[in-house]
Amino acid sequence: MVPVIDIQWIRDCDKKHQLLPLEKYTIITDRRKLRSSDSDHDASVPSLSSSLSTATITNTTTVSAEILNRRFKDLPPEELQFDDDNSHLRRGGEGENVDIAPGFVNSKYECLRPTPYEPKFNRKLVSLLLLLERKRQIENELKRSLSYRHAISAIKAYPREIQSSKEAEKITGVGIKMAEKIKVFLHTGTIEEADQLRYDEKFRTMSLFNKVFGVGVTTARLWWNAGYRTLREVLENAKLTATVHLGIELLPDFDQIMSRDDVQEIVDVVTKEVSFIDNECFVVPVGGYRRGKTKNGDVDLIISSKRPESMTGFLNKLTRHLTEKNYLKHKLWYSTEIKKSCHVEKPSAGGKQVFDTFEKCFCAFLQPSTGILRQVDLICVHPDELSTAILGWTGSRQFERSIRDFAKKEKNLSLNSQAIHMEQNGKRKKYVVHSERDAFDIIGIPYLDPEFRNC
Repeated sequence: MVPVIDIQWIRDCDKKHQLLPLEKYTIITDRRKLRSSDSDHDASVPSLSSSLSTATITNTTTVSAEILNRRFKDLPPEELQFDDDNSHLRRGGEGENVDIAPGFVNSKYECLRPTPYEPKFNRKLVSLLLLLERKRQIENELKRSLSYRHAISAIKAYPREIQSSKEAEKITGVGIKMAEKIKVFLHTGTIEEADQLRYDEKFRTMSLFNKVFGVGVTTARLWWNAGYRTLREVLENAKLTATVHLGIELLPDFDQIMSRDDVQEIVDVVTKEVSFIDNECFVVPVGGYRRGKTKNGDVDLIISSKRPESMTGFLNKLTRHLTEKNYLKHKLWYSTEIKKSCHVEKPSAGGKQVFDTFEKCFCAFLQPSTGILRQVDLICVHPDELSTAILGWTGSRQFERSIRDFAKKEKNLSLNSQAIHMEQNGKRKKYVVHSERDAFDIIGIPYLDPEFRNC
């Protein structure tokens, strides 16, 4: 078998001006070896994988075989994201000219209203629209995908069951075409196009391909068009970069959902190791976990300090230390101050946009209690950028898009994860932001707790 070599080998060879041995850069396909210590680890540091039970390893191997060989052609339909407890409340009476629900903030700016992760009402409708939005995303129809996200966000926040398409049309973000789909839903209890996607082999296969770290919709489509129907077929036949090859091998782990306790365990481990390096440094969990999600796919951790000088070179120290402690198993993507760029696309499923120039490491992190490799994103932030970093990395994606749009269009402010600026008379004024609440005040919108930013 021809070995697959990590791209870091090229960087290190270039740095040392010589060809280095391949052993430590070879990407391993054996599941046990994915979790084992690198050969150059300190022998005095116990391997976490040595404490894992045979049952744990066997179960993980079974999961790996299933997802890599998963073929959707004959599988049961995909489950809806939210169950429907209120179907008996739907009316479908098109003669009713129902007003907007009292108290609903009917604005094009999602950042102005509270949106929970799980909608209390219209749950099945939201689930079906999420399928249609994902289809537009997979087909690279970005404007249509955005239109669906606007509508979904509004309906998730709506404080009662929608009773007619006329009522739906009054909701900002729900256009005429969307209202027609809602009309059909109210009469039939489903949207046929969305329901068919639950059985559709191409849609489900490309959705799985798109989950792989480093794979966007273009690559997923190329694999489908090449005739690949499982990730095993991709591994065995497609020409892959080292990152994508590793991403496929890690997917059986990364695809296993984390509870809040799982995330907290990782937060505690990283916090302990960060404090060991520098007790002035601290960790702030952000992302979906901070928004209150009970099921999480990855962990986003901001690392900062009370002293600005502590952050110089800290990411290198931390990743080296976590590797020596056998927690950090693979670096999937690493950015340092040398490679700063204003708009970096995170090379993972969904093409999450990262509008900052922080030092970051997206890695495979071994969770001690389960032996499962988790995707953990480490983001190092200077103290004076901490508040806007927490705001930017908490999400959701649609909330962040909305708050940036509001700041720009309504207040002439430029907002990203690093700062708030105002353009005035050709000059750029940077605001001092002491807290998240301070940022909301500067932008001029009501503060929303993180659990209500799930647009």
